[in-house]
Amino acid sequence: MEKEIRFAAFIMTYKRASVLESTLEKLFIQSFPPEKVIIIDNDPEQSAAFLVEKLNYLPIEYYGVGYNSGPAGAAKYGLQLLSQQNYDWIGWIDDDDPPLFDDVFEILLKIAINNPKCGCVGAVGQYYNKKSGKIIRVKDEELEGIGTLKVDNIAGGMSKIINSKVCVESHVFPDESLFYGFEELDFDIRLQNAGYDLKVDKQLYKKHRLYYNILNKKKERGKKKENNKIWREYYSTRNSLIIQYKNKYYTVIMLSYFRYMLKIFNGFRFGIKYGIINTKMILLGIIDFHFIILKFGKLKQKLTTEK
Repeated sequence: MEKEIRFAAFIMTYKRASVLESTLEKLFIQSFPPEKVIIIDNDPEQSAAFLVEKLNYLPIEYYGVGYNSGPAGAAKYGLQLLSQQNYDWIGWIDDDDPPLFDDVFEILLKIAINNPKCGCVGAVGQYYNKKSGKIIRVKDEELEGIGTLKVDNIAGGMSKIINSKVCVESHVFPDESLFYGFEELDFDIRLQNAGYDLKVDKQLYKKHRLYYNILNKKKERGKKKENNKIWREYYSTRNSLIIQYKNKYYTVIMLSYFRYMLKIFNGFRFGIKYGIINTKMILLGIIDFHFIILKFGKLKQKLTTEK
């Protein structure tokens, strides 16, 4: 690395110690590994704590949240802990998503230190249309050549690395109340509002698409979700509306209501039972959003995730 920087990471987990162990080991075989990794454990039973002793040859620390704070809460604690310890760049890692290639961190950190306004780098990113509220896929042709690309969102699992100045100087942290779903998008919008950019490397991005054989792939909408994942519609609906409201995208909110009604109607194509559950999740998300903005209640966290 041309410039001396301090780089550490946190890794979020919830009752997946075996998966976590494998990912931890993969982080340290990177060509530019983190100085240390903090395990942020959302399991109240602290099921991942034993890994610190088991993997004592690795620079690992443990932080038990004490309750299931969701990915949003875990990311907040991770960024708080490492930004307070004066690290320059902080990896935001999921327990089941290690970097795909051994030089990912090195490539991304070179971008980071050579772009003064850069607040976040990642392997894969996307655009966010503030007029429609839709996530837009980066076109394949935009990934041709060398250099970087400015994006609006780098999702979890994409080797997301944060400039600690975003936290220390601009006081931008994940919103724990979102619990699950679009917490990275909310963070990234606020990061940009604070004057920072999000960058990806074109060649590395294209390499990921080639690996997964998804060049020229068009996004499919209206697909059936797996039965054990349909609960995510609640968080997707609620959190999308919250983000739009927080940023005063009022026209987008109205467009979203129309899209949700279409989603409800579309859900019945996959059977009555599926349609009813899908309708329930979407309507609960809309209802809770209204309770939140009217100050009648707080975000519900009745539904749990595996992260």
